Amino acid sequence: MKYVSNAFSPKMLDCNKELTFQMEKSSYGEIQMHKKELVSSIGHQNIADHLQIEKNRINILLDEGDLIYVVTSDKDNHEKYNYWKITIEKVEWGE
Repeated sequence: MKYVSNAFSPKMLDCNKELTFQMEKSSYGEIQMHKKELVSSIGHQNIADHLQIEKNRINILLDEGDLIYVVTSDKDNHEKYNYWKITIEKVEWGE
């Protein structure tokens, strides 16, 4: 699944699986390109309005292969936004 949210926590990962995540910068444009594929779990109206995506405060459980875009407003300037792309992966243990 692909999600968009205003927060990320390791608690969103399925605790019954050995998962890790890769985090990289994203952009408004990238999120807009994939907007129709994304499930919204945005709980803040200002971020939902900024992205033109519905506010939809839901809990999500991330699994291997899932992707989540996280958008936060800057703590000093709520008109400035930060964009992240987080990919969920299975832990690969070295032998």
